[in-house]
Amino acid sequence: MVLRQRENKMSSEQPVKKKPKRADANNDADEPDFINSLAENTVQSNLQALHLSLPPHVNEDDITLNTVNLEYRNKAFLAASDSELDKSVSESDHNDSELASSVSTQSDGLPIPPAPNISLSSIVDPSEIHASPSEEIAVSADSSLNEFQQSLIKQCLCGVSDTILSEIHTSRDIILLEWPHNKVLQFLSNLQLLFDVYLKQNNRGFICSQIITNCEMVVFNQYNLIEQIMSLCEIKNKFVQYLAARVLSSFLITAKTNINHEWLETILNILTMDNVSCTKMNFSLDIIQRVVEWKDIDIHVLEEPDNTVINANCVKVPFRDSESYDTSAIKGLIIKSLEAKWPELIHKIQTFIISNHPVGNQTTCILTFLTLWEKIISVKANLSVIDIKPFYAHLEAFVGLLNSNLPPVIWKQLLSLFNEVLCYGSTLALQDMVPDETGRLAHLVVRYVKDYQLLDRLPYRRDHNFTVNNFIGTIPSDDPSETNIDKTLIQKMVLLVLKSVAVTIKEARSDSSDSSIGSDEYDFFEDMQLIVRSIRDVLRKVDAFIKNSSDFHPETPFCKTMVNLFSDQDNYLLESMVCTLDVAVGISYRNAVFPDLTSMLNPYHSFIEFLKIVSHDSDVLLDYLVGNETCFLLYLLRFLKYTRRNWASFVSSCGEGSTARNIELDDTMAVLIRLKMQINRLVARDLFPYNINPILRLLTNCENLYDGSEYS
Repeated sequence: MVLRQRENKMSSEQPVKKKPKRADANNDADEPDFINSLAENTVQSNLQALHLSLPPHVNEDDITLNTVNLEYRNKAFLAASDSELDKSVSESDHNDSELASSVSTQSDGLPIPPAPNISLSSIVDPSEIHASPSEEIAVSADSSLNEFQQSLIKQCLCGVSDTILSEIHTSRDIILLEWPHNKVLQFLSNLQLLFDVYLKQNNRGFICSQIITNCEMVVFNQYNLIEQIMSLCEIKNKFVQYLAARVLSSFLITAKTNINHEWLETILNILTMDNVSCTKMNFSLDIIQRVVEWKDIDIHVLEEPDNTVINANCVKVPFRDSESYDTSAIKGLIIKSLEAKWPELIHKIQTFIISNHPVGNQTTCILTFLTLWEKIISVKANLSVIDIKPFYAHLEAFVGLLNSNLPPVIWKQLLSLFNEVLCYGSTLALQDMVPDETGRLAHLVVRYVKDYQLLDRLPYRRDHNFTVNNFIGTIPSDDPSETNIDKTLIQKMVLLVLKSVAVTIKEARSDSSDSSIGSDEYDFFEDMQLIVRSIRDVLRKVDAFIKNSSDFHPETPFCKTMVNLFSDQDNYLLESMVCTLDVAVGISYRNAVFPDLTSMLNPYHSFIEFLKIVSHDSDVLLDYLVGNETCFLLYLLRFLKYTRRNWASFVSSCGEGSTARNIELDDTMAVLIRLKMQINRLVARDLFPYNINPILRLLTNCENLYDGSEYS
């Protein structure tokens, strides 16, 4: 981004940014480390926001002299530092008449209006000054806002005679709270679209100069616009509140950390105020959540390129800074500010949940809070591990809140939160040591299932007069054929238990590798036996729960039941298969074997059933490998290594009789051999997105074992 170097008063408050770093692509180790390691990079304080200037003709008496205004006084928004910028924006800043003449060209025989002078006073018609507020809004809004919106849709504001703040400047005594709701919605919609277009074009490297001008006016907080939008949380209209929250979050994403900290404090203070309404709390939580979950991603390959903008005379500003759209700094600032409010906020949410059947706004507030908590902890948020560590506290207290009286929608969101903490397929399965907070949560879930009938508390079944829609919730129904079983709730619960069991076994194995065990090794073996016995009891309860709640034959092996339960959720299915595979490997460690448990978790039966689910289609497996939506790469790598070491068990697991064994073994190996051929073709053309050689070697090894097998 072409920005002027300047001192930033808040540079010391910006967090350390953590970015993922890939392992060496040329590493041919048998089982490469697929964890994204975090590397520290300091965030350049001068690249965090739009750097703005006060136009010389704006009366500063009309502007609140808050921290941002004082900081931005007499500063230039863009520094003219290259030839393209010198020919466009610099001339616009210092000579509006030259810019107007350069843009006023003919297109299809029609004159294009000149670019507007950014002086707000030039927009106002003197005859409107004495008009009533309602007349001003009615006369100007339909024309100026509609024109502004149509131009924004085309991603260019060159030639538009009004700015985003024309309505507010036209009537200085008018504030947004006094506007009709439909006009507020129209104004906020335009403002939201302005930020969306700016962020999209910023990502591409070229921005319409007039879009920048309008963003300057908003981010510079002319006419106290930010305070006015914050005040909209007082309006009871839920549509206005929703849109105002989106605009404020987009403002923070656009402005980065160069904001007035009083604004951020105002948003956060709402969460801990006494007697504050749930509606206001939800307003604040919405803003924080959207900033935290914002993803800095490239434009999709199917999206139209920027050169398709309808206005060919658009004056674009080249942005050279690759970090100008990086939101790590504002995310970190919000997380650090939220940390101080977190314990009190946790207490308020617990009170809502414990209260008699939370309904309405309370339920919405609880769900928004739990979603925010999940987004903060999620590895996809790319937040600093150190910054999010305090947010792992208090998790255990919420496990104890799970009871049959809790609404299913809150159950579902709590289970999503716990499943995100126990992110086994993405991180925990690849780590040598399990974090203490994660281990405690896993132990607590296992104990609640084993000793406190947690599965029996799950409200997956509703009254026969209702039906369960996995996206909408519980709704009335007179159709007796409609199911009253919430399958998604069952899936989340079972997956959480499987993750907790896998984490418990992994933690026990990590302890066993400690060289300090020494003479206490026998005691550890006894402890391991107790752990495995508890795990067996838990998995038996899970098996019975699935068969009682779903239509599975009582004699169906657990490993097959599990695969069919998750058959409609790829990510759940593959993560559960990783969990059961790791548990099967873990319980055989140091002879801690229970025959019935080994049969329950047979990884080969799971894989054979999985191939039936995907119709033995190797293309599906290839899609899983190429994509990053699931942990199939991790699963296939570990499964093939396990199969290579235990080939005889794999062969014996393929069917019951010799004839069935031949058929099932042949079908299974045919899929793996076709997959190997497809991978080889992509590698030969250098089209595979990463180093797949470890998988190829293992597939080749298994094929060689198959060719030499007496059953082939």
